[in-house]
Amino acid sequence: MAYNFKQNFDKLRGRVKPSKSNSRTDNRVISKFTQKMGFVYFGSVNQHYDDHRIVRGFSVSSTHNDNHYSVGSIDGYDVTLVDRSDTTKDIDGKKISYNLMIVEIDLHTVKDIPHIFISAKNHDPKPYINLFRTFPALKEVEMGTFEPYGPEFTSRYEIYAKPTQAIEVERLFPATSARVIGAHFWPFSAEIHERTVYMYADNERVTLNMLNALIENGVWLAKHLDLQAELV
Repeated sequence: MAYNFKQNFDKLRGRVKPSKSNSRTDNRVISKFTQKMGFVYFGSVNQHYDDHRIVRGFSVSSTHNDNHYSVGSIDGYDVTLVDRSDTTKDIDGKKISYNLMIVEIDLHTVKDIPHIFISAKNHDPKPYINLFRTFPALKEVEMGTFEPYGPEFTSRYEIYAKPTQAIEVERLFPATSARVIGAHFWPFSAEIHERTVYMYADNERVTLNMLNALIENGVWLAKHLDLQAELV
């Protein structure tokens, strides 16, 4: 999914508002991080009025609000960072609000990759309600068809995909790769959809260390999938 950086920069320049502060996000932290990474910071963007590329994934909705929208490039990958908030309803119809810090990374591969959700155990379930409402075909993959998966992964993560694509998922994430995820990704979750990686941090206070880890793990996952997709 190509990203025309200059075209989108020109469209957004001068049209975005400063991001709103909230209890989990310190504007100074985001500003320091984006400057360090060489990202271009646009602040708050309105999905209905600002002409920009919307960060998608399962969390996209007609009501979401995006703050700290920033774009850049790392190791040849187009990267977008956004702090997304939204309100949805639980199974009882009660309104619930949530925040997600999201990193979106475009893959290079032209191979089709299944829709996959790598779910951190013990995460806040509120932000992920809409995932299974929107994609009810996603089911937990019982990893271990070809080799055993160690507790460093199985104690921290579950993988969801369509049952018909379970074998392909295991080939994309052999035990050695799953061990890296278990050791370094937690407590983040990840989604792979339409050749794009989405890394999620849910309701965790935003710090420089958290942002660094979110980006680093997302780039690692993108590189891994680009390589592994050619082998499956």
